[in-house]
Order: sequence, then structure tokens, then C-alpha cells
Amino acid sequence: MTPLLSALAGESIKSSVWGGCAIALFGLFLISTSVSSSSDAMTDAVAAATTSTFNQGDAMILLGALSWSMYIFRTSKFAKSYSELTLQFTKTWLLALMYLVWFLITASSALASAGTPFLSPGWVQSLLPLWSGWNSPVVWLLLAYSAVGPGAVADLLQQRGQRETSASESNIILCMEPVFAAVCAFAILGEVLSMKE
Repeated sequence: MTPLLSALAGESIKSSVWGGCAIALFGLFLISTSVSSSSDAMTDAVAAATTSTFNQGDAMILLGALSWSMYIFRTSKFAKSYSELTLQFTKTWLLALMYLVWFLITASSALASAGTPFLSPGWVQSLLPLWSGWNSPVVWLLLAYSAVGPGAVADLLQQRGQRETSASESNIILCMEPVFAAVCAFAILGEVLSMKE
């Protein structure tokens, strides 16, 4: 969707980007349809796609894809005007604020369902089931790794790259994430992809 948003904003999109989008869309089609083990897998995929119904999950995925595309598009615009650290700082604080609101809503719901008023005896114990791993050092290490590695460092590198690359090209490059995940899964975990994957 990012090239479409960029085109609607008046940007010129290279034909190679549209080609990359077509390949990605075809790959999405292949993995989204249920293919049987018959000899004519493509016919089965087309039949499955044409008989599928559009449901709430599909709508949510499309809205998620649109949100991601808008994020990539806006990041490309902001990356040209602001430093990576400023963008990351702003993003981190906005996300922290949104997560705080989410936590407060979830915590109030948990306290209400436990019948425990806030700051009354036992209110902390009523909230502990929200995160069963709060006392595990391994969980805290994994959380720290996720925040620093895939969170901050990857975002800083992406924002730096998007300063030099268009939103559409960035999105095509970021679509390679499943390929990198498959290579890492094979190299580290010994996972082998199925024919459909």
C-alpha cells in the first residue's frame, strides 16, 4: 500500500517498485490460500481464493497494512527533516504513553473483576496475573533485548535508511523480513520451510 499512498501524494514510483509489489502480492496470494497436495496446485489456489469470504480478520489485517504503510510513508518524510535520535525519542515516548493508557484500562478491568479497589490491601496481587513472568530474570533479559535490538537499534537504522530511500523502496526492502526470518530459522533453529511457504 505504501507505493499507492506515495503515488496519491504525487510522488513518482519506479516501475521496479511496482514489480516488487506485484511479486509480494503474488507471494501473499500463494501463502494466504489453502493449497491441497494435488498436482494442479495453482488451480487449487485460484479456486480457494475465489471461494473465500472477506471477514473481520481480513479487514483488521488490511487496516494494519494501511497503518504500516502510513508509518513508512510518514517516516520517509520526517527522516529527511529530523535526526534519527529525535524521531526514536518521540516514537518511544508516544508508544510509552499509549501503552500506559492500555495498561491502566486493563488494570482497572482486572481490579474491577477481582472486586479490589485501587490502593486497597491486595490490589497488587490482583494485577500480577496480567504478567505472569514479572519475577523471572530471563523474561526481563528478553524484554531488554527486544527493546534494544529489534526495537531501538532496528528503528534507528530504518529511519537512517529512509532518509536516503523513498517510502516505496523502503517498503519493498522491509517486505524481505520473512525471507530473513526463514534464513535465520533455518540457520539457528534448523527449521525447514514447507513447499507452500
